[in-house]
Amino acid sequence: RLTAEILRSPRMVLGLLVRLPQAAQLTRQVVETDSILIHAHFAGIAADIAALAARALGRPWTCSVHARDVFAAPPARLRRRLCSAACVTACSQAAADAVIAAGVPRERVSVICHGLPLRDYPFNTIQPEGRLFAACRLEPKKGVDTLVRACALLRERGLHFECAIAGSGALHDSLAALARELKVSDRVAFPGWLSPEEVRSRITDASVVALPSRRTRDGDRDGISNMLLEAMALGTPVVTTAAGAAGEVITDAVNGLLVPPDDPPRLADALAALLTSKTLRARLAAEARRTVEARFDGAANIRKLEAFFASAAASP
Repeated sequence: RLTAEILRSPRMVLGLLVRLPQAAQLTRQVVETDSILIHAHFAGIAADIAALAARALGRPWTCSVHARDVFAAPPARLRRRLCSAACVTACSQAAADAVIAAGVPRERVSVICHGLPLRDYPFNTIQPEGRLFAACRLEPKKGVDTLVRACALLRERGLHFECAIAGSGALHDSLAALARELKVSDRVAFPGWLSPEEVRSRITDASVVALPSRRTRDGDRDGISNMLLEAMALGTPVVTTAAGAAGEVITDAVNGLLVPPDDPPRLADALAALLTSKTLRARLAAEARRTVEARFDGAANIRKLEAFFASAAASP
C-alpha cells in the first residue's frame, strides 16, 4: 500500500504510517475476540486501518460509504482505498455509483439504505402553524444561507413564520451575521447543537422541515439525509434539493417538494406554498410516511445488512 501511494501522495503515506499503531491495536482486538470480519464505517481513516489489519490477519473486511468520503475523494485514491475490501455497502445509489465509477467491481457494491425504528416515529400531521425547522452541520454543502435568504423573502411577502436552524459548525457566526444583515434575526434562530431526542421533538412541532443542500466545488454533497427521513416518518412535510441523493427518495409534489439549489426565490415559493396550505402539507406527509415504511424500515434494512455481512465473512 505504501508503494502504491508513495509517488502519488507522500502525505497519504505519512498518514498511513501514523495510523500503524491503530491498525496494530485493531489487529489485537480482532484476535482477542476471534472476529471473522472487520468492517469500516466510512471510506477514510477507518477504511485504511481496517484494510491494514485485515491484510495482517488474512481476514476479509468490508466498508460502508456515505457522502463526502466518496463524493469528494479522487477516484484513483478511492479505488486504492477500497480495492482489497470484500464488499462495499452504500447508503444511496449515488454513493454506490461513485464507488463503481472509481473502479470497484459492481458485483462487490450493494445499496442498503439507512432505516428508522418506526415505532419510535409516530405519524402525526397536527402541527402548529408558521414554524420552519432545519437541523444539520453548519457547513457549505447544507445550503443554510439559501434558507436564510428565503426567509428574508418570506418576510417581504408578509408571511408570519419563525425558523429554527439547529446545529453547529464553522459557518455559525457568518450565518447569524447574514440573518442580521437581512433583518430576519427576529425570525431566524440558531439554537445550536440539539440531541437526537430534541431534534425529533422540534420536527414534530414544525410545520415544514427544510434542507436546501448544494454540491460544493470539490464534489461534496449530501447523501440521503437522516433528518429528512425522520421528518417524513413523523408527518412533517419536507422541502429540499436534488443536489445530493434526496431525489432517490423524494418525488417532487408527491411526497415532498424539490427546488433547485442556491435559489432563494424558488425555495421561498415552496415554503410559502406549504405554510399557507394545510391540505398540501397533509397530502405530502401521508405519501412520505408510505415511502419511509416501504423503503426505510430499520428492522428490514438491518436484515439486509446482516445478509451483507454474512456473505462478506464467507468470501475468500
